Amino acid sequence: MEKNYRELFFSESQEYLKEINKALVNLEKNPHDEQSINEIFRHMHTLKGMAATMGYKELAEFAHHLEDTFDNFRSGKSTLTPEIMDVVFESIDAFTTVVEELREEKPISVDIPSYLVRLSSLVSKEERKEYPQVLQEYPTHIDEEYIKKLRKENKELLKVEVTLQDDCLLKGARAFLILKRVRMLGQIIQVIPSEDKLKAGTFGNSFHFFLATKEPPEKIKEEVSKILEVKEIRVSKFTSSAEKVERKKGKTTPYIKKIQSMRIPVERLDKIMNLMGELAITKSRLTQTVISKDYTALEETTYLIERLVSSLQDEALKMRLLPVSYILDNFPRIVRDLSRKEGKEVDLDIVGSEIELDRVVLDEIGDPLVHLIRNAIDHGIETPQERRKIGKPPRGKILIKVSREKGHIIIEISDDGRGIDIDKVVAAAAEKGLISPQEVSKNDYRQILDILTMPGFSTSEKVTDVSGRGVGLDVVRNKLDALGGRLDLETQRGKGTKFILTLPLTLAIIKAMLVVIGEQIYAIPLMNIRETVKVKEAELKRIKDIEVMRVREEIVPILRLDKELGMKTLATYEKEEISVVIVEGRTKSMGLVVDKVIGEQDIVVKPLGSFVKRIRGIAGGTILGDGRIALILDVVNIK
Repeated sequence: MEKNYRELFFSESQEYLKEINKALVNLEKNPHDEQSINEIFRHMHTLKGMAATMGYKELAEFAHHLEDTFDNFRSGKSTLTPEIMDVVFESIDAFTTVVEELREEKPISVDIPSYLVRLSSLVSKEERKEYPQVLQEYPTHIDEEYIKKLRKENKELLKVEVTLQDDCLLKGARAFLILKRVRMLGQIIQVIPSEDKLKAGTFGNSFHFFLATKEPPEKIKEEVSKILEVKEIRVSKFTSSAEKVERKKGKTTPYIKKIQSMRIPVERLDKIMNLMGELAITKSRLTQTVISKDYTALEETTYLIERLVSSLQDEALKMRLLPVSYILDNFPRIVRDLSRKEGKEVDLDIVGSEIELDRVVLDEIGDPLVHLIRNAIDHGIETPQERRKIGKPPRGKILIKVSREKGHIIIEISDDGRGIDIDKVVAAAAEKGLISPQEVSKNDYRQILDILTMPGFSTSEKVTDVSGRGVGLDVVRNKLDALGGRLDLETQRGKGTKFILTLPLTLAIIKAMLVVIGEQIYAIPLMNIRETVKVKEAELKRIKDIEVMRVREEIVPILRLDKELGMKTLATYEKEEISVVIVEGRTKSMGLVVDKVIGEQDIVVKPLGSFVKRIRGIAGGTILGDGRIALILDVVNIK
């Protein structure tokens, strides 16, 4: 039961923190937005109560200070300035880190007292409450100047935490001996609790102190461990809050978290239980039908089972679906942080975030979407000064639009920035020897996308923590390929760029076209198929040893699947008509020659063993109704 409560606490904490981040972004744009302030205050008050109930005292204290800070803003006693918003955002990030570390049962790495001191300074003296000892225990007189002075003397400030054994009788004497030994190695700056309390033995089993010393942490640990009845010693370098902020600026917070748990509506569970009940009754009916050999009733029973299994399958798939907002709700904060880091002003609009997508797909597309947002802010959106010069509004815009078409989800990420300089891209690729400029048609976006997604390709002249290492679009495309999706590009110089992600609704069950090649049945995902046609053998032509066919005004290359897969075909190429399945490949359309097209069918995707996974052109497998295995073709990478 305690485990269930724990999981519920962390799941709800993640939801509250997501809402707090959204409200903070709104509040930064409009500091007088009372609704956002009240919303943050309510969520933080709830988090404080939940943390206290679960016994996470440090987390509850952190939430208590954040709650007081927003209570102060709510009452109008403090004004939200950009500097104050930075402190609040950093504190919320630190709070999120503590929650994650508690969830993973890791030691807390965040220096909570330093954040409490900074938050308390935002609260007016009249409103400031008596905070617990954790604030008084923080060495407030240790500032950056003092640490710099120590380092000039080749000294470090160490935090030493000592835990005595539970059955230690003379705690005060042990603590005195430890301090006496340590003073031989450096200067003790502050002891917590105070030395008087330590000597009197009026403290728990642990205490800590700050030591200015030239000795390495290992030496301090070795000396303290020589004292009897010491259970544990932890020695760490003290880092000032300013250093932590500076260090934080140099790295990117992992915003997109893997989905740990899902909430399923009771109504959906009730439907599944009803279907299971009906299925159990129909199973008994089937058994009676077989025993009585009443074959006239067998057809009706089979129809009932088929209907019930289909309904059960639909409901089970719906249980895996989550709204895209589950990950997109994090993006206003991501855009805010990246745009501030780049010195740009960017507004983010999200349309269609209520559309549902499979949990597994959602888990996988979070990072690719972050890559595309980074590219839009770093490469696409201009600085406010540049935008004013060319007559654009100083604030750039990024739009994330989600829509549903048939069994696919379309996610479009567009910006109104400078667009892609195609000449620069082609020149950079030619300089690196990746392509020949004569081979590239500058009007063919697929070719340009091919260049942009080459591993290691980058047009950035400088390497930053945001971009410039040539890692990004290749990761996006590889991830989409693995999901059975597609990446497309539209760009206009000076107007902006749009990336279009086409994704399957679910990875568990997909619609596929079953085809026959030789004696084997293969499945081609329907989302990759443009059309199926029958053509006469005589209509096929050859261009530079490549077979092609004309489909309306387009020349489509032909791939003989029997040769590509090493199969013996049952058909002869001399027959009058052949079946061709035209699929959308990575860069262009392609015609796959098959012996026979069986038709569309929902298939359950099954994982393959490691010995098959590495075969090019095979994406997975499925089991057909007659028990035979059909391999699923990976048309994106088949050639």
